Amino acid sequence: MRILNLSLDSSILDKNSNLSQRIVEYGNLVNNYIVVVPDKNYKEIRLSEKVFVYGSGGGNKIFKLFNVYKTAKKLLKQGKFDVITVQDQYYLALIGLFLAKKFKIGLELQIHGFEKYSGLRKVIANFVIPRANAIRCVSQRLKRQLIKELGMKEEKITIVPIHVNLKSKILNLKNKENKERGLNSKFIFLTVGRLVSVKNIGLQIKAVLEVVKNYPNTELWIVGDGAEKSNLKSQISKLKLENNVKLLGWQNNLEEFYVKADAFLLTSDYEGWGMAVVESANYGLPIIMTDVGCAGELIENEKSGLIIPVNDQTKLEEAMIRIINDDDMRKKLAEGVFLAIKNLPSQEETMALYKQSWERAIKNK
Repeated sequence: MRILNLSLDSSILDKNSNLSQRIVEYGNLVNNYIVVVPDKNYKEIRLSEKVFVYGSGGGNKIFKLFNVYKTAKKLLKQGKFDVITVQDQYYLALIGLFLAKKFKIGLELQIHGFEKYSGLRKVIANFVIPRANAIRCVSQRLKRQLIKELGMKEEKITIVPIHVNLKSKILNLKNKENKERGLNSKFIFLTVGRLVSVKNIGLQIKAVLEVVKNYPNTELWIVGDGAEKSNLKSQISKLKLENNVKLLGWQNNLEEFYVKADAFLLTSDYEGWGMAVVESANYGLPIIMTDVGCAGELIENEKSGLIIPVNDQTKLEEAMIRIINDDDMRKKLAEGVFLAIKNLPSQEETMALYKQSWERAIKNK
């Protein structure tokens, strides 16, 4: 089996990145795994005997997409491929659909969510998705959406939660014990992710303003970077929360923040899955999250986390206060979510599901 992957993530061009290492593992499942990714410079990189990566070249988005098309078309002409897999349901997916039809091969779409699902992107997604031969998505929630709203046939969909390498439970329990000893000094809520509007981190800041009135030692640590950074900084200053809310920027080593935190917050308006939730669970953190992504699947309300309605500040404040006050609740939720993540597919099972989805794309072409 030969796979051509149209990817959005240019970090694959770094041989030392986590993504490039994962791609090498995918390559071990097939005869060849070739990746084409938009990038300002044209590049050819060999990651392993089976895996090659091509950067498209191009000064802007339009030229990058055009060069992705040209590079992919050239590769398809040079050798027989079985599947085009696309990490997108918008512009790259349209390119993938055209090439799959032209060269009579299977098309798989990888769908992690429907962020930016509006305007022309929505038109393209509604056109491309029903015509894909296979869909790989990350949650039951997304599967239901694909079937109900886009008319995708259930037998074409494979659910593969995002795989996260887990630490040992011994480390987990040790971290929890350390945090309990520090509760008298301060209580730290942590959020990790891109600072973009869909993450609705401003809701957390407004909730902290109310919580600190009765719990002045509460802190919110915000780890990440993005377009909303300046707005969040202004909000913190306006509410005079500089001593309670810390904008910590992008961090390469997240472990020290997960270890020091007492609870994790995710208040997105939309998520496909929520990888940071899995990572935080692995460090023994009780989780408060909005009803998006893995909520209702990995995170069950009152069992492995507290689930609140989207954009509900009052419910968020109530959940934060519960977590601060109730030692037993924190332990119960942390242990519950740790058990839940242990039941996620292993790396071997995840790889098998990937291969199953490619085989579906070939079968349904």
